[in-house]
Amino acid sequence: MNLPMLSYWDRSFAMADVVRQARFVDTSWGTNTNPDATGAPGVDFRLMFNSRTIGAGTYKLIFTGKADLSLGGVAGGQVRNQAYDATSNRSTADVVLPQNVTGNTWLTFENTRRTAASTGANGVTQVHLWRPGYATDGSVLFTSEFITAMRKVQILRAMDMTSTNTNPTAHWSERTRPDFIGMTEAKGQSWELLVQLANATGRDLWINVPVKADDDYIAKLAQLFRYGSDGVNPYTSAQANPAYPPLRSDLRLYVEYGNEIWNSSAGFYGLGWVKAMSDAVRADVTHPIGRDLPDEWVAFKRFIAYRSAAISRAFRGVWGDSLMMDRVRPIFAIQAGNANSYLSNGLIWAEGEYGDVSKIWWGGGGASYFDSTTAPADTQPSTMQAYFDGLPDAAFANRIKTDTAWLKGYGLHHVSYEGGPEPGGSALGGGGGGEALANAYNTDPRMPGRMAAAYDLWKANGGELLLYYNYSGMGAPWWFIDGTKNITVSDTTSPKLQFLDSLASRPVASPTLGTAVPGTVYLREATTALQTYIGGNTAWAYGGTAYRIQANTDALKSEMLLVPIRTTSAGRYTVALTTLDSPTTARVQVYVNGAIVGELAPAASSPAGAPATSATLSVDLPAGISVVRLRAKTGL
Repeated sequence: MNLPMLSYWDRSFAMADVVRQARFVDTSWGTNTNPDATGAPGVDFRLMFNSRTIGAGTYKLIFTGKADLSLGGVAGGQVRNQAYDATSNRSTADVVLPQNVTGNTWLTFENTRRTAASTGANGVTQVHLWRPGYATDGSVLFTSEFITAMRKVQILRAMDMTSTNTNPTAHWSERTRPDFIGMTEAKGQSWELLVQLANATGRDLWINVPVKADDDYIAKLAQLFRYGSDGVNPYTSAQANPAYPPLRSDLRLYVEYGNEIWNSSAGFYGLGWVKAMSDAVRADVTHPIGRDLPDEWVAFKRFIAYRSAAISRAFRGVWGDSLMMDRVRPIFAIQAGNANSYLSNGLIWAEGEYGDVSKIWWGGGGASYFDSTTAPADTQPSTMQAYFDGLPDAAFANRIKTDTAWLKGYGLHHVSYEGGPEPGGSALGGGGGGEALANAYNTDPRMPGRMAAAYDLWKANGGELLLYYNYSGMGAPWWFIDGTKNITVSDTTSPKLQFLDSLASRPVASPTLGTAVPGTVYLREATTALQTYIGGNTAWAYGGTAYRIQANTDALKSEMLLVPIRTTSAGRYTVALTTLDSPTTARVQVYVNGAIVGELAPAASSPAGAPATSATLSVDLPAGISVVRLRAKTGL
């Protein structure tokens, strides 16, 4: 599950301390709060802590300094029992909401005095607003309902919670520290908070490394997750009593570079940042991405793979070989369905540069969103039935097939970093009537069944880990909460969450991708879901009955075929290749799921033009889907 950016509008109700999801604004509703390094305002201010719904009850306010307090947006709401302790310079108060509140809710702090010596309004520090029923000493960070919701999944992806798409940090000193309070929109929450969430839920964690992070930042990030931190810097060895703990030893860490760096939409800054970095080196023949002076967009695609590989190697340097690909799982995330050749360009380049890419990445893939062949235009029964009848559309399965063939062909696991149903997508994501319409479809009792059908397609076509988007952020088409209700605690029972509950007992769909073996794979049949890579301008069609592939001395352009197959049981198999008019010098390298298993020497045709079958090569195949990669070593 993708986590939301903590905010006063996201409806996750994740934090026991409401301030961790609140925004500080000045008394004119502007952003001129003159914050210190922890985010605490240095002027009189307002604490905006709700714009959707918040539950009734008595909230405990604690802060360092003193101020005159008032509560806004709450009919009958009061600030009671305000007290100031001059010895500790601490203020306390009860913030009473007599009923559930819908809409903007805020506290105003006026005549602020940060210290006893302050002579003018200079803000306060260490502000906390604890939800009813939670300890006020910081011993509980997350609400019990949020923990319950997050335990419905295996992996928590922190992309939005760390503001990956807009996060400009390049140096470790610029990162959000764990003592930061309030919303952290530009740079996101601290890494320490994410570790604490993963440890509290017992769920694996997926992180997104900021696009501009330098090598020192990445090394320190790897250290933080392995050893913990003192709140400023990571430890470099195990500590008996770390100030902030490392990731639990029974949990895995998935590591991705940025998020959707290919995405040119507003709010996705990664494309521009990476384009500038790749442009700066693409004409440098000594740089790994520029050895053959690629054009600007080939260089851009290679740079994504290059930087992602560098992150993997940095984590290996901290975690060691034995924990890589087991506890630490680097991910090569791309545009779904090998769109714009991000996946194929990256894999081909990386193999040429590093060799076996399964030592660089554990898995990869794109998003796995699906919609219907019928738009959710209204809530008429006929429209809704047509929508669910067409959910998911056929293009969804085709994207899965394409990425499985490429990823398994290079020995990687097929992973989706985000996905799920998105009724209406961005057209219905902007609130108002669109939000109500999307909510109607997402909460319809037919939705879990159609999500199950999509999940079966995912598994049948070689998909492995599918992360859903988003628990409560972004907008109605994507969230997993029940948007038709004015919820005041983390949702644990929405129809989409009920689908997640059902996965524990749902049988895994049988594989359908590829040709069943033992058997013969006819490469010119579309049903084989064959993927090809042909370098240069080589003609690949040979008489309309076969593929023609030939060698190229440039490792980045060696021609290949990717052939998905499936087996009912694991065992030793033999493979042979039938060819037409092959030269006697031809050699074809055979890879199975990314590992080279040998070479085949095509047999000479006799008479000329007749099919000829090579000698056999023994290969071990697992049960299920495999991908055989045939790569020309010498001309064929």
